[in-house]
Amino acid sequence: MADNRVPLSYSGGAAIDAFRAAPGTIAGPEDWVGSVWELPAQFARGEGRADWGVSHLPDGRTLRAAIAEDPDGWLGATLAGAIGTPGVLVKLLDAGERLPVHFHPTDAFARRNLGSRYGKTEGWVILDARPGAAVWLGFREEVGLETVRRWVARQDHDAMLAAMNRRDVTAGDAIYVPAGVPHAFGPGILMCELQEPTSFSIHMEHARFGMDDEVATLGLGWETALEELHRRSFAARVGECWAAPWIERTAGESRAEHLFPQASLPFFDAQRLTVRGELALGPPTFGVLVVLAGEGRLRAGDGEQAVAGGQTWVVPHAAGPCRLAGEVEALLCLPPAVGGGTPGS
Repeated sequence: MADNRVPLSYSGGAAIDAFRAAPGTIAGPEDWVGSVWELPAQFARGEGRADWGVSHLPDGRTLRAAIAEDPDGWLGATLAGAIGTPGVLVKLLDAGERLPVHFHPTDAFARRNLGSRYGKTEGWVILDARPGAAVWLGFREEVGLETVRRWVARQDHDAMLAAMNRRDVTAGDAIYVPAGVPHAFGPGILMCELQEPTSFSIHMEHARFGMDDEVATLGLGWETALEELHRRSFAARVGECWAAPWIERTAGESRAEHLFPQASLPFFDAQRLTVRGELALGPPTFGVLVVLAGEGRLRAGDGEQAVAGGQTWVVPHAAGPCRLAGEVEALLCLPPAVGGGTPGS
């Protein structure tokens, strides 16, 4: 898949250029990979396409149009019948500045208040990080609602950050971020983000990023928006969000490791593939493959494609059982488990 940069208002993107070994067609801190979703107009920087964010295939069609023409072929009958879309948005993200303290709605809140089946649970796979690069996740101790309201009214970002769990990150970390939990991350981090396919964010810290209360609360107002904030202590749960990878399958010196805790499976899954020879990708499914390093071949049936670090691929269900061969490091990003099955099945 070609670089699919979106024109967001915050800075960044140089690390994506370096990862892909080429500048994007436009500057921007996010590259949406295998996406069928549009960037909402209120977040776009400047003028341009009406469908920023939607991926295009080499034949010129959008991925969204291709899936609409053959949903079972791209998604498989179970995923196509259950939700009709991949159900996950994959991004390469390189922020050139610290992003604001914010949180996302749960699915239940989104259905009740935003008319959407999706909230925004997300997960971060750290691809590269400068020394001292950090994320903030949840509050160390329970915070009263009136305290939060005071921070928001005064836009006291120092107090917000001081109350949160700060953790340095390094390449290889995988962090699960449940909806409702406040978070932020600083510059110097290149990540692959998996998330539910919305842009719903409630920005406690917003004025210095050019947002008014209407935009910061998704039009809901602070009374409703703050109902969703996880104000209890998250200190004991931070370690759960850095769950140790667990091995899914091996073949000789090759292995596939799940990176996120089991709680992520209703939303997405990510597997780190370390290939020294050949490794099956697992059962047929829609998937996004992010090749991190090395060179190899992506094999399906009697066909194969050369792959190399910095590339991204979309694998349709109709490709059948696929294998990755060579000496390659990759991420396999998978849709939510539906019908009690494995992701994408």
